[in-house]
Amino acid sequence: MKIAIVCGHFLPDMGYIEVHLANEFHQLNYDVQVFTTNVIPRYVKSFVELTDNTPYKIKRLAASFTLGQMVRSKGLVTAVEGFDPDLVICIGVGKLFPQPIYKIKNRTFKLITLLGDNEETYISKGTIKKIKDTILQKAFKKKVYLNAIKKSDLLLPYTPSTNEVIMQFLSDAYAELLISKSKEISLGFDHTQFYADEVERSDQRKQLGISKDANVLITATRVVPEKKIEEIIDFVTKINKKGTALSYIIVGFLDDAYAKELKAYIAKKECKDQIYCQPFAGVAQIRKYYNASDIAIFNRAAISIFEALATGLYLILPQQKNIGHILNENNGNYYTQLNEAVILNAINLGQKQRQNRVKTAQKFSYRNLAQNIIALSEL
Repeated sequence: MKIAIVCGHFLPDMGYIEVHLANEFHQLNYDVQVFTTNVIPRYVKSFVELTDNTPYKIKRLAASFTLGQMVRSKGLVTAVEGFDPDLVICIGVGKLFPQPIYKIKNRTFKLITLLGDNEETYISKGTIKKIKDTILQKAFKKKVYLNAIKKSDLLLPYTPSTNEVIMQFLSDAYAELLISKSKEISLGFDHTQFYADEVERSDQRKQLGISKDANVLITATRVVPEKKIEEIIDFVTKINKKGTALSYIIVGFLDDAYAKELKAYIAKKECKDQIYCQPFAGVAQIRKYYNASDIAIFNRAAISIFEALATGLYLILPQQKNIGHILNENNGNYYTQLNEAVILNAINLGQKQRQNRVKTAQKFSYRNLAQNIIALSEL
């Protein structure tokens, strides 16, 4: 089978779903080609380079239009049809890039669209941004979504809140069509990159100067103000003051003004020596940090959640519908309001049943997801 993946941006060094699916389809011996642009999104430009060092082909088209994350290129249909695929998978409808694919008449391939919209997609910060988003939604995005819903053979929303969010700007007829064509999937992790490793756990703790039996909390994310890392640091400080030793690894510091501010904030805490500030790291190093830890805490949805889950960490996550399908009583808990009690409860469970959590996490591996997509495409 020949599989074309169509997406506005494709960054092999980043852990986004389009990269993982391309890797997995290749590993499953399908003929894979990615059709994308030569654009790097602004929010990752400072630490990501455009590389095509992959075992499958990537066709990069020059951008003819860009605005925010929206991007268009000429020649997409010609390029895809030249590949003569059996299956085309479009990802990132809101980026506009896949739009020409939905206009192909008398196509010979099966067409699947992945949808990732969720309650965080359209969070507005003030009236000006809200008005701007509404104009952009009507002017650019809505038509592409309607075409995707109408023309796709199958729609794969990958959060539990995706369809609910999209239906806010659909007519009843299109909402019904969306539901009828949808099969819910999930984001996940690469099982060859994220797994539990006791040797890495021991070695990494030694390198950081953390004792074998210590309780270790971790957050791996792009360290920016909206992640509110200060709040977690405050709770770690209070827990240590009350006699429960807890170390905290923060991975994802950039070389910017906010990173300096946060490090200065940490330097004033009594437990500053138990808080480890680490820069943005590659996959292998992030896995080592996860293996050195017991509990992972996040205050927003992130790919990192699934990667932490794969190494057997006990997770603390906010009560949000877009990540409400991830945890059960064995692998973590959701909070409506983060407090000391939530973290203390996790400390009691974090070092227990790690291997069991690794086993239950396997349903979120991208290998499993790729196989499910192939099975769905054949129905």
